[in-house]
Amino acid sequence: MPKKLTNIDNLKITNLLDGSVEIKGEICWKDFSAFEKKALGRLLEHLEMPGFRKGNVPEEIAKKQLGDKLVLSDMAELAIQEFYPILLEEKKIDAIGRPNVSITKLARDNELGFTITTEVLPKIKLPDYKKIAKNAPVVEEVATNEEEIDKVIEDLRQMRAYGHVHDHTENDHGHTEPLPEVTDEFAKSFGNFQSVVELRAKIKENVLREKDQNEKDKRRITIMDGIIGKTDFLVPPIILKSEQEKMIAQIESDVARSGMEFDAYLKHTKKTREDLMEEFKGEAERRARFQILINAIAKDMDVKTTDEEVDKEAEKLMQMYPGADLARTKAYADMILTNEKILSTLESL
Repeated sequence: MPKKLTNIDNLKITNLLDGSVEIKGEICWKDFSAFEKKALGRLLEHLEMPGFRKGNVPEEIAKKQLGDKLVLSDMAELAIQEFYPILLEEKKIDAIGRPNVSITKLARDNELGFTITTEVLPKIKLPDYKKIAKNAPVVEEVATNEEEIDKVIEDLRQMRAYGHVHDHTENDHGHTEPLPEVTDEFAKSFGNFQSVVELRAKIKENVLREKDQNEKDKRRITIMDGIIGKTDFLVPPIILKSEQEKMIAQIESDVARSGMEFDAYLKHTKKTREDLMEEFKGEAERRARFQILINAIAKDMDVKTTDEEVDKEAEKLMQMYPGADLARTKAYADMILTNEKILSTLESL
């Protein structure tokens, strides 16, 4: 069968107000009937009749047993599966999620009529994102002081004495045991340090690195917020829902790590899953806009990840989360790497 769009008649594509696309069309009987043999083969595999082994019922007898409507329905499913991807490619429709297919005409010796509704990625007109990035405040030089280092040392003393860090003084928590003295032996207990001086130097390095990363993150957020503010598009409901579910999944994971059942957590907070979905809607939309724009900028700048990069990142993720689905992990790795490439490029402008 020729795999091209010219096999679809009366094709009409309509952009709907909610951002989805409606596709109407017909497939002539000649092309539609070409799927009958395959449809019958699929149906015969599961057909059982007295006197015949499963899957061995003669075709003519099977047709009468199955009925024409069932055969035509299976033919329609196969025809749509064949032509839908071709239609999307030739008409450059960026469909996402599972399409909603409605068969509007189904009769032997007649064309197959169909209506398909699908959510699509929004058409985005990017602003001058390079200019927005260039105008974002530069990263300020960070500094630390002895008091900040002393605070970390104090936290380390509490961890050694009590196994956790206090928000206030130890007396507020009923502890009376003394904190360990800050000696070279104390420093050695935290790793490859020979003295308190080395420990303090490492703490200073870590504090500066964390502050520097925080400043870079702030600039990245400022850049992306600027781009988002200059771009108007509808977030597809399927993407919004996906982001909401990711946020709930994170809560479930955090609750599980604390040793609590998620249902018990919901009862304790007096919320339902639907309450959380609604509560997360605003943040989920912000995240969705962020990711859609990152992907649009990556396409505009022709920034891509390599298979080697994705495999390496996915391998690290699989070590952290053994048992995770490999295909989903690779998709997540691709997203992480793409985001980092785009954000690094923008912040360097």
